[in-house]
Amino acid sequence: MLHFDFGVTPSKTDYVFEPFKITEVKYRSSESPRPRSGHRIVCDDVNIYCFGGYNPTMPLTNIEIENPTWTPARPLFKELWSFSIATRKWKQHKVIENMPEELASNAMCMNGKYLMIFGGTGAPFGNRCSNDVIVWRTCNGDAKLKILDVQGTVPPGQYGQSVLCHDGYFYTIGGTNGYAYNCDIYRLDLRTMVWEPVFVGTGEEGEPLGRYRHEVARIKDKLYIIGGGTGEWAYELMELPMFDLKTKTWTILIPKADNTSKYTVAPLPRKCHSAVQIDTPNGSQVFVAGGSDVHYVFKDIWRLDLSDLQWTLMRKTVLPHPLYFHSSTVTSYGCMYVFGGIEPKDNDTDRNNTMYKVWLCIPSLTEICWEALLNFHPNLDQVDRKTLLHIGVPIHLVNRLHTPMS
Repeated sequence: MLHFDFGVTPSKTDYVFEPFKITEVKYRSSESPRPRSGHRIVCDDVNIYCFGGYNPTMPLTNIEIENPTWTPARPLFKELWSFSIATRKWKQHKVIENMPEELASNAMCMNGKYLMIFGGTGAPFGNRCSNDVIVWRTCNGDAKLKILDVQGTVPPGQYGQSVLCHDGYFYTIGGTNGYAYNCDIYRLDLRTMVWEPVFVGTGEEGEPLGRYRHEVARIKDKLYIIGGGTGEWAYELMELPMFDLKTKTWTILIPKADNTSKYTVAPLPRKCHSAVQIDTPNGSQVFVAGGSDVHYVFKDIWRLDLSDLQWTLMRKTVLPHPLYFHSSTVTSYGCMYVFGGIEPKDNDTDRNNTMYKVWLCIPSLTEICWEALLNFHPNLDQVDRKTLLHIGVPIHLVNRLHTPMS
């Protein structure tokens, strides 16, 4: 084991790199987000960001009665948190401008240094929905959320949609107002701030069924819709609606089941799952975790190879508990993080604030060494930037501990 004498006591814990194994992330901060569901997380390789969420069963003994971020009557979290991947410490950002009331089942993505938040519902659910696009430039200080001043054909207020940024546009796909479900697609031109409809369903044959709490993957100009459902139904993962942004047409694709073992298996229908996408030398892969088919809650994880539409059950990669209404994100180097959600327990449900991580691929040796160094020296953030650079820690890794001034 390497030992650097810079005043930090090394950890006695051995380090073994174990790809495809789910482990719980042990927090090193005194504060962390309270248990929740309906929140969203995204990441930028340095931090994981968590926004909003819902918990109607929080024990009153754990609540500051005067805390403006949560009240028993309106159990929605007016909170924005960041989690340093390197230090494993949470930080709550005080939102001083434009915190919305609609904080459940928002959609969120990252666009460069910006969080982009859209939609969501507040109390009472369904009766209050948002169609604001809210952005935050990530920083260490307080959060000044900005509501974009937009024009054009603005999509209706709803929740449970999916969003993504591509080629200068911000897309929203599907969602519900609590009564009607759609698979409509709108996009916002981030240069002109003008909304326009890309596809609005008319009920014709060949259109996908309306849905919420689905996930979306993208390859070039093709969007793949993964699961989702309505209040009563969950949709098949063995049927993938694909939308071509160039031709503006839908195609229903039929992926292949997993036949790598004695019995052929296929993912069951589900909604309220999570999905992340990584790019590999063999093409793009999507990893679907957990979810519910209304009757059952799943803890399985499936891989979908988009190049040949092949499903594979990750037999050694299984969530510790069945989970739904959670959220996941993945770093550019292939490490997935899963946070929060609902676990069914003894005919009841229990929300959590646990984070899990799993390597979905074999990363570079640099990333493996960095994980080992952080394992042996968990207080590395207490070492100043100059010293870390002097002993040879690459600057892009030092920047994960000490954010450079922008």
